[in-house]
Amino acid sequence: MYIIWAIIGTLLILWDMYKRNTCKLAFACSFLFNAIIAYKFPEKPLYQGIGLIVFSIIAFILIKKILKNEKLERLKSAKLDDCIGKTAIVTKDIGKTLSVDGIGFIIYKDELYKAKSINDKEIKKGQKVIILSKENTLLNVEATE
Repeated sequence: MYIIWAIIGTLLILWDMYKRNTCKLAFACSFLFNAIIAYKFPEKPLYQGIGLIVFSIIAFILIKKILKNEKLERLKSAKLDDCIGKTAIVTKDIGKTLSVDGIGFIIYKDELYKAKSINDKEIKKGQKVIILSKENTLLNVEATE
């Protein structure tokens, strides 16, 4: 029986690659999870039924949340198309010695964005910066004089 669950799950994933749908992807994950349950407990169809229902609900909620976050990031990135050359204010220090990864935060158009110094210089909170380029929603900045 586990082979049937695995085949159905794989077909749903392939179909989802062709045309995206949260429900298909959630069911595909739950069918593949059910293949594992069926392999471990082949004589317990009740476990398989409960596993399918429970994991479908969990997978649907998680996938929906992930896709929503992706959509928000794309929208946020699209808002930044006109930001090059504009000024912003640092809200969290930027630079390798001021933060672990050198990434800080700035406010641009009343929204918070991740930023890093283009020349690895330290930029303290409250300073004004010029946005030089963007990488998705990470902005490359330089301190103004």
